[in-house]
Amino acid sequence: MAGEEVFRSGTLALPTTPWEDLAQVPAWTDLTVNRVLCLVAVVLMVANLLDYFRLFPYLLYCVDRSRGAEDLEHSIGLARVRNLSATLYVLPFCLVLDRFALARPAFWSAIPAAWSVPATVGLLCAYMLVRDLCYLFFRPRRVHGEAFATLRHNPFNYLLLLAPVLFVTVAVIMVGHLPPTLARYILTGEIALAWLHAILRSGQILRKRCSGLSTFLYLCALEFLPAALLVAVVMFF
Repeated sequence: MAGEEVFRSGTLALPTTPWEDLAQVPAWTDLTVNRVLCLVAVVLMVANLLDYFRLFPYLLYCVDRSRGAEDLEHSIGLARVRNLSATLYVLPFCLVLDRFALARPAFWSAIPAAWSVPATVGLLCAYMLVRDLCYLFFRPRRVHGEAFATLRHNPFNYLLLLAPVLFVTVAVIMVGHLPPTLARYILTGEIALAWLHAILRSGQILRKRCSGLSTFLYLCALEFLPAALLVAVVMFF
């Protein structure tokens, strides 16, 4: 009987309510800033819809042949529309990155949740700034004029084609209730494939004007170096 009394009685040491810090952490979609930015992103994409449809055949041709990227750059009007469209798609792209935590440096814990998306935009802009500096300091000697502009703006073509793919994937993830880890793997894989294809196309543009070794060295300086710095920041800082 004494043993039964021991196991029947006890004291609950843990609280019956969630910890205050955990209870105050809002979901990503509950943040007013994120909702507003999502609305802004939708408005920007709808406003850009006609220009996007106008660009789409040329974007597909860019993916199919390196000549397509050069033809697009040769048209001043199309190149200007492409650059503006790519700028507008930075926010939707960063919303996907932040929603699924695809870029989370260690110092991100010090950033308030409401500022996470703007910080992601800032991180992407910092990467583009570093890339522009690399193009300034390591400019290929034999690549001039439109060829250089084609090389520099080549990732814009892939961003515009990648973004709708990401949006469809996000919709499938939401409807299918896929685990967050699996969702991150899928989205990261799509981004990586688009980036690798852009690198391949940039290499083809360089190879027309440079030797094989020079092409590899220029790719290292112009594309791999900024990407490596971004990965280093995400993984080690």
